[in-house]
Amino acid sequence: MTLLNKHTVSVATDNTLVVLNIGNTEIKMDYETAIQLSTWMRVRGIEAKNNAGDASRKWHIIGNLKAITNGFKPW
Repeated sequence: MTLLNKHTVSVATDNTLVVLNIGNTEIKMDYETAIQLSTWMRVRGIEAKNNAGDASRKWHIIGNLKAITNGFKPW
């Protein structure tokens, strides 16, 4: 088993591309590929969490704060 060494990880956009930075490596991909990759990561992350016996629940919502101040739902 190979584990990823601790590196700085960030995600940004460059016009219509998604830019994933891991350490000194920069990976650019179209948004459709980024969404597919994020789905694969989420599904396998949930699988690994279950295999580890972690039954806790955590909800993460990415929202829009401007929507809240205007009286709308943030998602």
